[in-house]
Amino acid sequence: MKAIRIQRGVARILPERCVQCGDCFRVCPHGAIRCHTTPLAEVARHKHAVAAASPTLFSQFGYQVTPNQILLALRRLGFDQVVDMGWLCEMNSAAMEEHLHQHPELRPGISPSCPAVVRLIANRYPSLLKNILPVLPPRVFAAKVIKERMAPRLGWLPEEVAVFHIAPCAAKMAGPHDPVVMDQPHVDGVISFSEIYGPLLGALQGLEEKTTLQKCSGAGIAWAMSGGQAAAVNVEHTLDVAGFQEVVNILDMLEAGRLGDLRFLEAHVCPDGCLGGPLVVENRYRAKSVTLRQIRRYGALSRINRQRVRKMMAEQLFDWEGGITPRPLPPLDPDPRQAILKMKAIQALTALLPGGECGICGAPDCHTFASDVILGQAREEDCPFMKNRARALRAREEPSMITVRQIAEQLGLEVAAGSSGLDRAVTGGYVSDLLSDVMANAKAGSLWLTIQAHQNVVAVAVLKELAAVVLVGGRRPADETATKAEAEGVPILVSDQGAFELAGRLHDLGI
Repeated sequence: MKAIRIQRGVARILPERCVQCGDCFRVCPHGAIRCHTTPLAEVARHKHAVAAASPTLFSQFGYQVTPNQILLALRRLGFDQVVDMGWLCEMNSAAMEEHLHQHPELRPGISPSCPAVVRLIANRYPSLLKNILPVLPPRVFAAKVIKERMAPRLGWLPEEVAVFHIAPCAAKMAGPHDPVVMDQPHVDGVISFSEIYGPLLGALQGLEEKTTLQKCSGAGIAWAMSGGQAAAVNVEHTLDVAGFQEVVNILDMLEAGRLGDLRFLEAHVCPDGCLGGPLVVENRYRAKSVTLRQIRRYGALSRINRQRVRKMMAEQLFDWEGGITPRPLPPLDPDPRQAILKMKAIQALTALLPGGECGICGAPDCHTFASDVILGQAREEDCPFMKNRARALRAREEPSMITVRQIAEQLGLEVAAGSSGLDRAVTGGYVSDLLSDVMANAKAGSLWLTIQAHQNVVAVAVLKELAAVVLVGGRRPADETATKAEAEGVPILVSDQGAFELAGRLHDLGI
């Protein structure tokens, strides 16, 4: 989303662009990005705490640990109740399927399960918001059912119940700027896999499996990986896509009016779906292997009561309490004419930039940097290429009046001969050890850096009207060279540095 800029060595996130996909957390080698999830200690602060764990959690503990054991271990961590969200995922699949059958004009229906995808659509594809299925995703549906149905049945007051979603990513955290407003009334906290993994390992030790909390089949477990929803929603022409750029490509096609025969789209910004979430513990390939084994063990067909799901839909349990708010990126300018002019200016500046996407300027790429400059959020000088280009233009328009004497003093160069010419102006520099090359290409007023110390260098300097000769690498002029330089008034300077280092220092002086 190009939502990060580096300013003064610090990463700054642009909230209007960020969709909370978590990729920055995943890839940053310095740990500069942190995900704000709920600490496990928060559970003890509530009178009635209920855990609703993503079925992805079942894939994190290897082949031998069963989903039921994991649910029982969660209860040992202090939760009053633990809900099998895999079972609710199966209900969600049925509800989405029913909605698609009831609305054949909706092509395609887009699953709302990945909040980062929902935010991406609200941000960059607001015209596709109408395609998002208005069926509460499992984490919100679970919290709603817990507070509206389970709590009264247990004699709990709904306001005393806190629902904690155990999640593989931070994208499910709701914020005040979030377009996914349906999260806020129900889910009270999101605990990451990385936060709860260690305590769960301890809780699994010596666990007695006297109770069965698992209700889901392999159809609910399959929600952990990309394709699980598409396989469960029984309509023709479904498509599942995972990975940020791949999702963008598909949404581009949908916005352009392509894929018109598609009925259902399952999209995840994480690779392999939730198995590749930024806060998972297990390698996603091994986790996928574990998930596939569990699907085979518990069967790929759902055992939920479809009539019950229809009844719950009629009772509006799956309905959103609020819509998804479009959050398009701000225009270049409120005035369309000014926006066009700014776009042209951005294109013109981008054409001048090297296109190397080095990131030194603090922007992710040259086009983004050009946009920041035109919008007044960055300076051209932030790009080293543009800084050097501006310096070269200034030098061309206003030749430097720095003298040989000033250069010798500032860089600590020894004057070996020709001191009578120290007040000559230096307008440029040239580095070469081939006299023929210098005669062909060096410009008058240049400071010539070379390792050649014989008297012919003085003849060439006089011929090309060079400002001075600098012998690099600690080399000194021959006696006859010094004598000739004194006679011609050509300064010969001596430096212990090599040509590369000295040329850099001269460049810093504006030469």
